[in-house]
Amino acid sequence: MEVREHIMETAITLFYSRGCKGVTMDDIASAAGISKRTLYEQFADKEALLEAGFAWWNQKSQQAMEAITQKAENILDVLLQIHYFQSEQMVKMSMDLISEIKRYYPQVFKSTILATREEHRKRTKAFLLRGLKEGIFRRDINVDLINDLFEQMFYFIHDNNKALVQQYSYEEFFRSTTLCFIRGIATEKGLDYIEQHYGKK
Repeated sequence: MEVREHIMETAITLFYSRGCKGVTMDDIASAAGISKRTLYEQFADKEALLEAGFAWWNQKSQQAMEAITQKAENILDVLLQIHYFQSEQMVKMSMDLISEIKRYYPQVFKSTILATREEHRKRTKAFLLRGLKEGIFRRDINVDLINDLFEQMFYFIHDNNKALVQQYSYEEFFRSTTLCFIRGIATEKGLDYIEQHYGKK
């Protein structure tokens, strides 16, 4: 692994577990096993490291989701597995990380967090439309409204209910939010698939 990538991986791990405000460049250099000089040769300051690090992490997450898409049996499987993956990541994340980035590094928030959420919106809408064509989702749903509700449910729970997210595992979080929500818009075909593959987990 190259030095720059090693630094970003180390920094993201620290940010995820502790938030960004309480993590210093000294902390990152120490955790990465490098000198501060080497760190500053790669990144001018913490803001630059945050922006590059989250862009790199988002790319890695995108690759993971592409792998899920390739292996999934159908579009319902893709949607559920990707949102399971996202639920897992959200539950592991420091509850203060996103709010701290938004408050102290608004440009990073705009270029990484908001941009990533918009990509998720586009991807979910595409999945919903494909699910309609495949007979997985009910034809009477309003795709744009469902997409908005899906997004708001997912992020509201994490951004505003710290105790709720910390109390449950990502498995419970996924099953009680995403899975229940998808059941509500699924056809009999979709429900049968959910029960066969997810109902007994």
